[in-house]
Amino acid sequence: MDHIFRNSAIILVFSLLSSNLFAQYGPQLENRGFEEWTTRNEAAVSEPVHWHSGGTATGTFSGFVSSQIETSNQTRPGSAGSKSVRVFPTSVLGITANGNLTNGRMNAGSMSATGSGNYNYTQRSNSAFSSPISQLPDSISVWVCFRCQSATDRAQAKAVVHGDADYKLIADETEEPADMHVASAVESFTRTSTAGGTCTWRRLSIPFVNNGPCTDVRYLLFTITTNENPGTGSTNDDLFVDDILLVYNPTLALGQLSDNHFEANEWVTFSFSLTGTMSPENLNGAPNDVIVQLSDANGNFNSPTELGRTTTNASGIITVQIPDVPSGEHYRIRVVSTNYPMIGGNIQEVSIGNTNGLGENAQWCKVYPNPFNATLNIATEKTAKNIGIHDVYGRLVKELPAFGKQIELDLSDLSAGVYLLQVDYGDSRSLHRIVKAVH
Repeated sequence: MDHIFRNSAIILVFSLLSSNLFAQYGPQLENRGFEEWTTRNEAAVSEPVHWHSGGTATGTFSGFVSSQIETSNQTRPGSAGSKSVRVFPTSVLGITANGNLTNGRMNAGSMSATGSGNYNYTQRSNSAFSSPISQLPDSISVWVCFRCQSATDRAQAKAVVHGDADYKLIADETEEPADMHVASAVESFTRTSTAGGTCTWRRLSIPFVNNGPCTDVRYLLFTITTNENPGTGSTNDDLFVDDILLVYNPTLALGQLSDNHFEANEWVTFSFSLTGTMSPENLNGAPNDVIVQLSDANGNFNSPTELGRTTTNASGIITVQIPDVPSGEHYRIRVVSTNYPMIGGNIQEVSIGNTNGLGENAQWCKVYPNPFNATLNIATEKTAKNIGIHDVYGRLVKELPAFGKQIELDLSDLSAGVYLLQVDYGDSRSLHRIVKAVH
């Protein structure tokens, strides 16, 4: 049945590009808000689940390295959680051991702060000390509060995506095995407040640089320390960390339309695909809306008409009613988002017909059968004097002289489709929607 005869209560659902109803944030690090804590069996230390420090270190000198982390009730602004992790340096035989937090495992194998035996590493054989990942993030964001005596000393956050190896981030700033390096995100940052001062938070957003040579994305190793230079800084410094988020650049696209003609006031359902990190939960932004917009009759979006919207971070559908606009063949439909702002791909041209106000069954005239195959009958109480047949855009297709109250029209030469039948009576007229059926 053509658009003209669709009941406005019927929703036409097009195929969805995705059925995922959850926020499509992509792969994430476990316990990234540090809300869950546990005591490790191998050492009587309390650590956030899947996060570690000196208390669970390996290596010859691991017994000299105490845990450098503890739970804190300091949380970043707008956090939905109640905990963060406090990272702090300690003194080992007169040498400052920087506060160190990692999702991998620490190894203390050298008495020199920059010795090659000191490193954080992915331990693939133990799921507590490894973070598998299947997709390369575009950036990593993390909230920090760095309290430091020096105004110039800098803490550091570093994330490395690597291949299938027990990858090491070594204190001398080298990495092994180097041929397993996929991408890295690194940022050093100065204090947010003085040592022992008020906890002032800052959100870091650090892009990943895809600098290879490996392309096999398998694991992500993250480290954050109280000083970018091993063995430096003050034991009075500390660093609070909260709400880490891997960010995947979002994409938005309108689903492919199964038909590109609509009628004014018709109800239609549009699908859209939305992937990536929308409304990042650690950014305190407004919820994301996806909006379906209609251009003007010339296809311009200078002042688009909003057809409908939905609040979502995932692919979905929006059911809208086509507005009462003039007929036209060059309207366009698109989707946009609000957080973050995007104009979706796959903008599509549509035609809109407007036959509102036409009486299908004027009291003085009946047309039948409707739909018809070849012959259309007109029965009217008034004498018809002329008949015109127009397409849905109002263009005259056929004009037939007529006289009488019972008229039979041979319309076998018309193509299948929807038309407007205009019956003129001299002093008035009636308009009717008619459909030429498909044989």
